[in-house]
Amino acid sequence: MRRSRPTRLLHHAAFISLIAASSAGIAACGDDKDCTTNADCPSGRICRLGLCALDPNMGDGVADGEVLSDVPLNCEPAVNGELVLNEILADPPAGADIDGNGIPSATEDEFVEIVNVGTREVALSNVEIDVNGKRIAAGHLCLGPNSARVVFGSGGLPSLTNTSGSVSLVIDGTVVQNHTYGSEGGRDSSLTLARQLDPTSDWVLHEDVWGAPYSAGTCANGNAFPDCEGGVVEPDAEVGDGGGEVVVDCTQAPIAGDLVVNEIMADPGSGANGNDANGDGVVDSTGDEFVEIVNVAGATLLFSGVTFHDGGTKTYALPTFCLEPDQALVLFGDYKGTGSFPGVITLSGGGLSLNNGGDSVILRDGGGAELARVDYGGEADGDQAIVRQVDLDPTAPFVRHGQAPNAGGRKMSPGTCQNGNAFPECAAAPETETEVEVVEVVEADVEGGETIEEVAEVVDTSEVEIHDTDGPEDVGPSCGPAPAAGELVLNEVLFDPPSDYDANGDGTASTTQDEFIELINASGGALNLQGLQIGDAQSATRYTVGAVCLQPGEALVVFGKGAKVATAGGLIVVDDATHALNLNNDGDTVRVTGVGGEGLIDQLFQPVPADQSTTRSPDLTGAFANHKDVGGGAVASPGACINGAPLPACLAP
Repeated sequence: MRRSRPTRLLHHAAFISLIAASSAGIAACGDDKDCTTNADCPSGRICRLGLCALDPNMGDGVADGEVLSDVPLNCEPAVNGELVLNEILADPPAGADIDGNGIPSATEDEFVEIVNVGTREVALSNVEIDVNGKRIAAGHLCLGPNSARVVFGSGGLPSLTNTSGSVSLVIDGTVVQNHTYGSEGGRDSSLTLARQLDPTSDWVLHEDVWGAPYSAGTCANGNAFPDCEGGVVEPDAEVGDGGGEVVVDCTQAPIAGDLVVNEIMADPGSGANGNDANGDGVVDSTGDEFVEIVNVAGATLLFSGVTFHDGGTKTYALPTFCLEPDQALVLFGDYKGTGSFPGVITLSGGGLSLNNGGDSVILRDGGGAELARVDYGGEADGDQAIVRQVDLDPTAPFVRHGQAPNAGGRKMSPGTCQNGNAFPECAAAPETETEVEVVEVVEADVEGGETIEEVAEVVDTSEVEIHDTDGPEDVGPSCGPAPAAGELVLNEVLFDPPSDYDANGDGTASTTQDEFIELINASGGALNLQGLQIGDAQSATRYTVGAVCLQPGEALVVFGKGAKVATAGGLIVVDDATHALNLNNDGDTVRVTGVGGEGLIDQLFQPVPADQSTTRSPDLTGAFANHKDVGGGAVASPGACINGAPLPACLAP
């Protein structure tokens, strides 16, 4: 759904107001002197709304090789977690004067915004912004809590390319956040975090989801930080290259009784007992949460302005689309297009945060009226979904999915009846289909129009069984085949972790637990890694891979011990506290064995580098090299490109 665009004059005024409001965050540096004209301000400052503000024509950025000011700051340096890279503008709209110097410019009005999300005032003297490998200091100043630092092209920011680029936030020389973009950077709109101030969030086109092309120095909704949840938000919208105008072909809006909340997953569980509901190959306590909604109206319904509410604390605006009779909509905590959900509309809610012990699930129309509501309790706390005892019956109570009469012990059935059949065939035995219709929700760049269409595609004309009834393990989206030789590439190995290096991120540096082996899927399709053996010269079975579906360009990282299950930017980290890699520092062999005992990888390393990993340079295709030599001095880059960017950005097409 696209909302009307505010005039640039009003948006510019909001940005000027922020400069005055943010001065309190820089007060410790002595830059908030009252003024009437620019002449009343010290060098590097101009008069804005009665206060001396940063002069965007001079900036506080320090280019490579320059020396930071030796003026002491009355604040301590920032640390990882206190700053967030929140917005990037590579392609300023024509005529926009965003930096306030009176001259619209396609280069000088480019900007990068970072925000202090911590609770204390921090110095930016140890902070840099990296643009395509060129770094600039964020400024020799103090930044207060909930204040933003916007670095413009006119202030020394290296040029941002429209067609592709990479921007990183660097603290004490270490990349702590990165975003690599493509052609979406050239769409007269900034790129911003779908969940503002959350560095784990997806990046979206500002204009597509907030109605304005940028919001330098404020939340995307125009509010001062941190009040970023006001207004109607479309989280986790896809950023794409766009296309022609998208027009929905339905007009009937839903009313109360037209929609049934049929299934809720508040507790996906974890480990072997967990449920990979969204089909990304990893069980995640938030990403695999979901709410299933089914159209029981008997007519195609237009979703426009419909919002989802979680106990009154979370609000997500659904995009505009048509929902056909008996079609299901599944809103996941996180959905990146993985898995197989024939005939189902799948959306990402940006983290539903459903409470296991009880919560409310509410759908409202554009006027705020309730369309459907479920209030559930502790029955949802059971490592499985809860579902209507009788599918699609709004009066039926919710029960744990494994206890539902037609579930056959299944723990979930996102987008289908309990028995795995497509709606409304919920009482019959599991069926087969000769044609499978895949429905996708597709974003397009449309000026003043709708932004969602449904695309139906027949993907298989052979007989395809949608689900079977063998048991809980057979439920859920399918993966690809087991890997063959050459489809998995050994990309990086850390034999000898430095004594102070915490590779697996568990908070403790360990010379054994922080060892790791990194494998990348180079096959071009999803690979089912379950049952693969990873080991060394002494034992080929140091670690057995569990239920992992590795997507193309994703990395599997196996640490010595203690890592948490997580996915981020093409990374899968496994959790198994019982294994140990026991890699030898004086040389060793890394072996990967297939399910049938076939050898997939057998790589000898002699000698191995001390206090750093050995990595392919370039990633995936190059020869092995010492990581510090090719990675800018960094010890290692588990699950990421050599330069710290998330996979698969660095991989050759």
